Amino acid sequence: MDKTDSVSAHPVEGLLASRGSQSKLSAALLFVLLAAVLFRIVTAVMDRTNHSEAEAHRHPAPPLVQWVPLEKAAQASKAAGKPVLYDFSAEWCIPCHRLDEEGWGDETFAGIANQGFVPARVVDRSQEEGRNSPLVDELQRRYAVEAFPTLIAAGADGKEIARLEGWAGRDALRKFLEDSRPKRK
Repeated sequence: MDKTDSVSAHPVEGLLASRGSQSKLSAALLFVLLAAVLFRIVTAVMDRTNHSEAEAHRHPAPPLVQWVPLEKAAQASKAAGKPVLYDFSAEWCIPCHRLDEEGWGDETFAGIANQGFVPARVVDRSQEEGRNSPLVDELQRRYAVEAFPTLIAAGADGKEIARLEGWAGRDALRKFLEDSRPKRK
């Protein structure tokens, strides 16, 4: 009888005792699962915010240069009597980002570009999209662009006046802009 005294006389009480520990285990698992889901949501939101901020700082659109759409650049050049300043660029191009920040992001350089030229940005998208627009391809062929950034000053007739390849710094940009804009009489 001693053995039966240690085991519950009612089989239902023994079953409830074992289920109580299972329900405590299930509640703990549920809590861990909810905490993991909440953690994932918070990290996803933070990652998206950090990614958006990084994108904004990685290649901000230069706000100071008044870029003319490519389709209108030659016509605007004829109307204004100024050469077109083609800025051949690419999203993946680190020196292009430096030109944007140190060159076009500077009020002096942006002012020279806006006053002396019809600035037009030519963005190569072949790496990102697998191809460029026909106009971008035609301009790259016409001016034999093989590196980014490349700056081309061209007359309204499309004839190349001057060229600057790569980012050689602010002094080189200043010299290029001064040497390639029309001389005042």
